[in-house]
Amino acid sequence: MKSARNTKQEIVNASLELFASKGYGGTSMNDIISAVGISKGSVYWHFKSKEEIFMQVITENYAEWIDLLNRELAVIDNPIDKLRKYGELFIATIDMPVWRISPETYWNEFSAENREILDACFSQDDIIIRQIFQDAIDRDLIIGDNSEKLMWIYISSLEGMFEKIILSYKNHDHNCETLEQYAASGIELFLSTIQK
Repeated sequence: MKSARNTKQEIVNASLELFASKGYGGTSMNDIISAVGISKGSVYWHFKSKEEIFMQVITENYAEWIDLLNRELAVIDNPIDKLRKYGELFIATIDMPVWRISPETYWNEFSAENREILDACFSQDDIIIRQIFQDAIDRDLIIGDNSEKLMWIYISSLEGMFEKIILSYKNHDHNCETLEQYAASGIELFLSTIQK
């Protein structure tokens, strides 16, 4: 017999794949029930709603991303190298199913409380990158004195490149590797323009 923890994790794992392939709106509770192969009652024993499942999927998977970032960046001293590593990781993890889920698309369907949780979740990157830029400013390694602005420009640039690569994957375009190389060049170009 499955443990409650295993069943709950199976629901989360199956839901991640469904949300990534069908979107939040395109995934029904019946889809989740079928994918896991358990009764409706079992799903509702663990989660009250599809929104609650979605929140678990996002927060759990985003925590894994933040853990990866913290591990990888902790061993690097130079802030410019940290920024480079962040960009490399951002692009290298493009195949993570959680990145194919766009909560912004369904933002208005979530409760205000869950929107706040999602916002706090996604703001973790901003905090990490802002701190790295501030460290670079404090060490006089870069041009500019506004870590908030630099963070916004860098993350927005990465997200734009990321979206282009995601679209390439979704369209089964065979230029994905080329686009990933372009992204690496874009990261280097950005970092070279701000370095002293």
